Parts: sequence; structure tokens; C-alpha cells
Amino acid sequence: MWQQSLTNQSDCDKGGPGVLQTANVRRAYSTSRSPVTAAREMLSGLFQPDLQLVVVFCTAAFDLDRLGREIAVCFGETPVIGCTTAGEITPIGYMEGVISGFSMAGSGFTVVTDLIPDISNLQIPRGFAVVDRLIAAFAERGRAIDPRDTFAMLLIDGMCSTEEAVLTSLHRRLDPIVLFGGSAGDDMRLEKTFVLHGGRFHCDAAVLTLVQTSHRFRVFRRQHFSPTNTRMVVTGADPIRRVVTEIDAEPAGPEYARIVGLDYHVLGPIVFAEFPVMVRVGGDYYVRSIQKANADRSLTFFSAIDEGLVLTLARRSDMVEDLRSFFHDIRAEMGQPMLVIAFDCVLRSLEAESRQIRNLASKILAENNVIGFSTYGEQLAAMHVNHTFTGVFISEEQGK
Repeated sequence: MWQQSLTNQSDCDKGGPGVLQTANVRRAYSTSRSPVTAAREMLSGLFQPDLQLVVVFCTAAFDLDRLGREIAVCFGETPVIGCTTAGEITPIGYMEGVISGFSMAGSGFTVVTDLIPDISNLQIPRGFAVVDRLIAAFAERGRAIDPRDTFAMLLIDGMCSTEEAVLTSLHRRLDPIVLFGGSAGDDMRLEKTFVLHGGRFHCDAAVLTLVQTSHRFRVFRRQHFSPTNTRMVVTGADPIRRVVTEIDAEPAGPEYARIVGLDYHVLGPIVFAEFPVMVRVGGDYYVRSIQKANADRSLTFFSAIDEGLVLTLARRSDMVEDLRSFFHDIRAEMGQPMLVIAFDCVLRSLEAESRQIRNLASKILAENNVIGFSTYGEQLAAMHVNHTFTGVFISEEQGK
């Protein structure tokens, strides 16, 4: 099955039975687990004249080698990028075990993209070189990048534990072009994640894309947590593996459980979604999500951690109301959304499910033309963050 949604149906033409076309952006999904069928259904849903870019987000349960080849055959010379996920945001909201995506076409978009392999060993000069190649590709088309009409999007291996180093390298060269991104998932198996580029799925890699558009856009980060007065100090850690061994000089897992008022043996993704911790960077608080509790009573985090770091227990607000408020405000400022590309922490999806608000959240996402995926982390500028709704709002309105 595939479904396509649009921003303004009154401006669209019929493209065949059950098909509606927009001028610049199409969105689609397929529930088939057959790589051939899924690729063909995505082609049917996303193809349009003058394609500039196709982006897909899919379950890691696919035969990824076959899926990559089939996508390359279907879309030919069109750049196709994407990644595996911990859940997909489709034209009808949250789903799992499917493939979802969007396409950009026409003169309103100019896109260049490049693969960054071997990110575990990425040094700053190599990151600079990637950015320079993309800027040069724009120059070859007679275009210069400008923060008023250009943004950068990063898809990155979510199990590499090197997001911070990659971001540092890229952001230094891109600034003031704003960068946002998402860390690939693997359906919460926490084993191996992949990014898609050039008809192949790659691990230990990232894909950097520059998008220049004539439409107004706004890159955003949204979180529905605020700090409490409950604090704890990391007194033992392995920063390379993002593992905390001690909190307040006690074994990390049991001490965290004691602080949130639970037994250590019940710790798991739902608990971590319910009781995240935050760190203060500059004047702002950012969530540092816990990935898993380990047999040795340590805790593995989704992002950077180190000894001496002060963790603050977070207080939750209503996620649905926060989403509704966000889209109300940004629509008032930016107009109707042509497309919202969103990278949504997997812990938000788990929270929505555990609180039985998933359908309400899905409705808001669908109403606002959101496409994206549930991540193992999100990126904004030079920051790798967790438990956020991060992305770009692209308006139907033309930029000034």
C-alpha cells in the first residue's frame, strides 16, 4: 500500500486513480516487506517530473541489500538517501515496520548530497572536505549557499557513538548554514544501524545533504521537558562507550532507580522515556536519554557523558499539547506547511504509546505534512541531543 498526501488539494491535479500530485513535494509509504514491491510502491508514490531528491526511512527488518538495489533501479539517476529507523513517521502518523519517504522536485529546490564513510575515524579536515565538496557542487551550478535559503541535513549511524565528533567537524565548516539531523535506528535492537546512499545501505557512515529552496523554512528543536531540583553527579564513566558506572558514588543503575522511586530490575525503555535526565549547556537544558541498563548495573546513554557531569531529573509537560502549540505558532508565523521533515526521538514514541496518546500525536503530525522517523538521537547545529522533536518546517510560501 502507498499513500501520498499534499499541502493544498485545491491546487493539485489528478494524476490517476487514487493519485494526487503537488507541484514540488510528494510523500508516500509502503507496508510491503518485499523489497521489490516496496521500492516500486515508493516510486509510484514519489515520482514527479524534475526530481531533485528522494529520501526514505525504513525498518531494518528489510533485506537491505536488495532494497537498496531496487530503489536504485526504480529511481535511476535521482539522488536517493535515507536510513533505517526505530519507527517511521508516515503521511498518516506513527507506524513501525514500514518504509516512508518524500521527494522534492522542480526549480524551487536545489540539492547536493554526499556520503561520509568510516565516521569512527573522522578527523576535522575530512569533515571540512565533505562540506567543501558540496559547496563546490553548488558553485558548479552557478549557486552560492546562503543561510537565508539553504539548510543542511545529516543522517548518521545511530550506533556509532561518534555523533559529537562528526557534528563538530561539519558545523565548523557549515556555520552559519544551519544543520539538523537524526541518528538511524534498528527497531530498538540496539545492534547495527544503516544510512542509504548510492543504492547501498552503509554502517559506520553518515550522509550530509545541502538543500537550497525558494520557500520559507525554519529549523526547529522542540522538547516537552524542563529541569527539576533533583540532581545527581556522574562519578564514574566510560565516555568512549557512553557508559555511566557510578552516580553519586553508587552503582549507576540502582542509584538512578532509587532517585526515580523504582526498583532497579524494572528499568527499561519505557522507564527511561518516563524519567529522562537533563544537562545544562550554556543557559539551556538538554535531555541526555538513557539507552539501556546493563548487567553490571551501569547505564548506557544515547549521547556524550563524562565524569563530573551534573544530571538533573526532568519534569514532563503534555507532549500532545506541546506539539499542538508548536504547530499553531509556527503556522501563524510561516504559513501552511508544504513539508515538515522531523527526527523524533524513539523515547517520545514509546512515551506516546505508554500514555495512550499516540493516535492524538499521529493526527497532529499528519495534519502538518510531517515525514520522518524515530531516532536514536537528534542533531542541531553542533549539538547531539535526545528526546526532542527536531527538523525543518518548509512553508508553501515563497521566501523574500
